[in-house]
Amino acid sequence: MHNILKENYFNEYCSSGFVETNLSLPDELVDEIKQHYLTKAEGHNDFPKFFVNNEHQVYMEGRALGLFFNTFPNIAKKMVKKLYDKTYRKAVYGEQAYIEKVLKYLLENDFQRFFKTRYIVASYDMYLRNDYLRSAAGIHTDFPNFHHFYETENDITIYIPLVDLDDENGGRIQVLPESKLKVPGNILLKFLYQYFSVDSSNLDEDGYVDPDKISPAATAAFVRSKPHQDLMNLYKSVIGLAKSHYADDFLMTTETKGKVLLWNNKNFHAAERWKNEQIDREVYVIRMFPIYDVNIKLKRNLHGNLFNNFLLDTEKGEIHRYDHQIDLSQIPAEAKLEL
Repeated sequence: MHNILKENYFNEYCSSGFVETNLSLPDELVDEIKQHYLTKAEGHNDFPKFFVNNEHQVYMEGRALGLFFNTFPNIAKKMVKKLYDKTYRKAVYGEQAYIEKVLKYLLENDFQRFFKTRYIVASYDMYLRNDYLRSAAGIHTDFPNFHHFYETENDITIYIPLVDLDDENGGRIQVLPESKLKVPGNILLKFLYQYFSVDSSNLDEDGYVDPDKISPAATAAFVRSKPHQDLMNLYKSVIGLAKSHYADDFLMTTETKGKVLLWNNKNFHAAERWKNEQIDREVYVIRMFPIYDVNIKLKRNLHGNLFNNFLLDTEKGEIHRYDHQIDLSQIPAEAKLEL
């Protein structure tokens, strides 16, 4: 993250887990976002879509359970839906509904001042809603996974509460600062490229590994490979450390309606239980990532929705929207970060 955030913001992020932007969306935009997602059916839950063949979850629970879930994916989907139904009333992924509008507003208010790297991909958005009857998300980290393919330890989360998250309401996000314990993620991109680039059938015309060309059998073989299994074992041990030795080191921040917070969903985090019986907890999230010098093509679709199609240019203060995924081969080499 040191090559992504400017020095003073990097220091804030590393020590506290957050970057306080001191920016807030106007009430009318927040209310527009809330109204949009109000029209979604109660119980809309996209989490099960991310679970099948999603190695970062099943292998955390052990090889036996991982094998069971991969062998019986329909059972896995039902179990995961039941689990997340207990946590969220609604979970909507990848609509790309307000990425452009939110980022345009932020850029008009000097949002680009936080960043050292020039180009950042705004990959997809999320809306999460829960009431006081539902349990809060416990300590976890959102490990890189094959559904997105291009994820790293330095993802950037724009986190916008649509209601007040404070001592009275609860629902505040809690993060373990990177200075306490860091989760390695960039190494997965190295593994992916090294493993799949040796087969020319996995490459596009520019020599980039194309995730859409990789067969399910090849993906399964990569999951079973020693480098990947070693990484999963490392992840499992680190999450054990976070829960057993760092539970008291998580920090949280009070967030008013519309206030924009930056953090990294790859760091360990948890959510405080929601307390207000009158209104629900609602948050809108934009997940972003920097661009590295690895020849891996971005995926175009996430469960039927176009994603990876917004490019933030911090030098010009612009957000570009495409009707396809961003072509990383067109990004100048000098603007990419070293992997």
